[in-house]
Amino acid sequence: MKRISTALLLTIVPALFVHAEAINLLPSSTTLGPSAYTYSQPNSTSTFDRVQKYRFTDVPTHFWAYESITKMTKEGLMSGYRNGAFKPNDPLSREEAASLFSNMLGDTPSIMLASSFSDITSDRWSSLAIESVARANIISGYGDSTYRPEQYMSRQEFAVVANKFLHYQGYHTEDPTALDTIHFSDQKFIAPWAQSSVRELALLGFINYSTTGLFNPEKYVTRAEAAEITYRLLFSKEATTIQHTIQQQQMEETARALIKKTFGENYDFHNRGAMFWRDGKLVISFTSSSDVKAITAETAYIKDKYFLDNHIITTGSYSLGDFDNLQTDAAYLYRQLEPQGTILAVTPTPNVDGLILTVDKLHATAQTAFVKKFGKKIQLKTNS
Repeated sequence: MKRISTALLLTIVPALFVHAEAINLLPSSTTLGPSAYTYSQPNSTSTFDRVQKYRFTDVPTHFWAYESITKMTKEGLMSGYRNGAFKPNDPLSREEAASLFSNMLGDTPSIMLASSFSDITSDRWSSLAIESVARANIISGYGDSTYRPEQYMSRQEFAVVANKFLHYQGYHTEDPTALDTIHFSDQKFIAPWAQSSVRELALLGFINYSTTGLFNPEKYVTRAEAAEITYRLLFSKEATTIQHTIQQQQMEETARALIKKTFGENYDFHNRGAMFWRDGKLVISFTSSSDVKAITAETAYIKDKYFLDNHIITTGSYSLGDFDNLQTDAAYLYRQLEPQGTILAVTPTPNVDGLILTVDKLHATAQTAFVKKFGKKIQLKTNS
């Protein structure tokens, strides 16, 4: 159960599963090259030609990754081959991955003065893309200063890259302990450096996850799998949830910076205030009315309109430290009274003078016991 000391009411959408066909495809021996990211331009700009550009002879409409491949190519983030094929089951090379994520970043340099890698020259088709992702620390090279562009990328390597892109966008891991709930049946074969990335992508719904399923970390990631995962990173409902979370996290960072600027490094906000989300607004409360006055005055210098429109500064009887202690005591009592029950959410009361616990089981005897012990400090309600 997440403690109240972090922002509340952030939800994680359940995972959408990648189709089973994506898991055990054998790598092709075909070597991918520049043509993988080049289209022969049609002579006509008719509707038929425009539609055909995103249809591939080897990606029928019933193919499991048809939607993601179509969307990623339509957006210009991936491309097919001149012969009209996409080669979805072929493995993805490191330079193709660089091209894909560079396109997603949208800031590929127009010229490269010098490469960061000894095996990448300026005349290579992927050189600018490789430099772009290396500069963003999304795909790095090797200890011998090489990038090895034609080397195929494994599933666990691609997971690390996708997770780095997620964090490059501004996402911060909300609760690291939640990653421990993800455990593939071949978890022990996932490299230590990829464990957290694989688990986080699975937790957030960007890769397939089943407690009885295999991740196959050392298998090559296919072009179809790459299209599916990156499609989800950009265009799925999980992506919308993550973008909302990033926006909230950025607001929290702005609030913490504001508190630091107003009161200085040694201000003990944990025991003098609280910060939480309620009805889409970031509530920043203080136990001292003079502190409220001081920080309200400081907000006059903030130019972030979104922050200004979506925060509330108020006074409250309880600080984060008070809420931590109250939540611990309430959770302990609830477990004693409702051993089969679960606390689904914890939020401060509107006046920031207590907690509201949303639970899935609540008998009259438990309600009575809570009133006797906590009075109005704890309000229990069911989600029904």
